[in-house]
Amino acid sequence: MISLNFRFEPPFNEITKGTNKIIKFENELTLRELLEFFKDHFGDKFYELLWDKKNNKEFSSFLSIIINGRSYRDENFLKTILKDGDDIAFLYLYFGG
Repeated sequence: MISLNFRFEPPFNEITKGTNKIIKFENELTLRELLEFFKDHFGDKFYELLWDKKNNKEFSSFLSIIINGRSYRDENFLKTILKDGDDIAFLYLYFGG
């Protein structure tokens, strides 16, 4: 069993009903599997925040998923294996004035 530590910043925290959560899983899982879990657990609204509105195969340019203090995106990002104790933050970057 593994425990993952999550930080959900706005607007994710409105959907998850909290900023910090620890969620336990039976086994290690990939980031893609985690996102599917969130779709099932938190619903389509959470899932829609992840993807670009015009191209739902690409992450939203406003989204930053930070794993253990590192934010990155490459062709293998969704294959990242999450391990016990990982810290994962979902940040949505806003612009404006």
